[in-house]
Amino acid sequence: MAEGLATRLSSGRIALVGFGLLAGSIASAIKQAGLPTKIRAVSSPSTLKRAQDLGLVDECFEYGQVEEWAKDCDLILLCAPILHILKTLDALGHVSWAGNESAKPCLVSDIGSTKVQICKAGARLPRPFRFVGSHPMAGSEKRTCEFSDPAIYENAYWFVCPPEGTDESVYAPLLELVRFLGANAVVFPPEHHDRTMAWVSHMPQMLSSTLAAGLPERLLKHNYQHYAGRAFRDMTRIAASGWGMWHDIAVTNRDETVLALREVREGLDKTIEAMDSLDVVDGAMPLAEGGNDHSESLARIFKAGNDGRASLFVPGRNAAASFSEITVQLKDKPGALLSVMQPLAQEGLNIRDIELMKVRENVAGTLLLAFKTPEEAARAVNVLRYLEYEVKER
Repeated sequence: MAEGLATRLSSGRIALVGFGLLAGSIASAIKQAGLPTKIRAVSSPSTLKRAQDLGLVDECFEYGQVEEWAKDCDLILLCAPILHILKTLDALGHVSWAGNESAKPCLVSDIGSTKVQICKAGARLPRPFRFVGSHPMAGSEKRTCEFSDPAIYENAYWFVCPPEGTDESVYAPLLELVRFLGANAVVFPPEHHDRTMAWVSHMPQMLSSTLAAGLPERLLKHNYQHYAGRAFRDMTRIAASGWGMWHDIAVTNRDETVLALREVREGLDKTIEAMDSLDVVDGAMPLAEGGNDHSESLARIFKAGNDGRASLFVPGRNAAASFSEITVQLKDKPGALLSVMQPLAQEGLNIRDIELMKVRENVAGTLLLAFKTPEEAARAVNVLRYLEYEVKER
């Protein structure tokens, strides 16, 4: 697969514009594989210095040097925030050699979280540029290249949004890069991308922020919010997201996100109506035998919720589901995590994902571990069972 990427990139040069975590992770994967591809970083002087010190780049340019950094590239990947991507596309359209039909073709793409506005701007690029938008569903709360992870894209969906009628050969270098990074390419119209992301990403962010921002004064004045359980903490986890990135998403996918929020509001109204229709118990008295508490409507909502949640994990449809997972019952003692991780590392097993589940004070938790193959998961099970851990395969 690495050889395929090298073959696709005739001169072996990729420009990564905006050298943060995601661009750095691409560079790290290429360097780790020992490809001859030249990596051209475009960013601020301080970021370029860090990238050089980390050995991630071969050539460095500042953003304003577009005439220089855009030349002789097989692939330009715009990795900056959305509004910066739009400005960069405009700048590319005004380089002195734009429109030169004899110049070497150059594929331009991006990793922005919305696609319609970016793809419209990209479609205006003159030759030798050809634009195909894209969006990898990968990331971290870390933002800078110091935290680069060559495995960050493994098993992630990577949306590729070519203009209608575009032959696959035009964006073959991008598809090869996606495969090389271990991601799963999904070719999608930009409108479908933004409509889908509005529901599964952008609306949940707005809902989480609204929920955390709406903590009522009757709780705050007594500091009762500290009693929040896992449900509230999980639902508000992404409320910690920075506004800068979400500003760009909000202004470039406003209509679809508002539609999704209105649909959720309609669902909440139905839940409220179902709750209002309940016959509540008076004091400690149970409902009369054979009585009806009118909970059918709420039960249907719960059943539909069960089905909706289960649909996220239909076998063969969720990319992350291709990982092989095991659960380990932790022992309630200091160093419990290390006592699980260390023998697996000594066995040469690479853990692809980890989650600490069901954690309560004075109660041991359950550790969820994910491996790339069933064989690796089976080896991990054998190691941990030998050490007398309670282990289950998922």
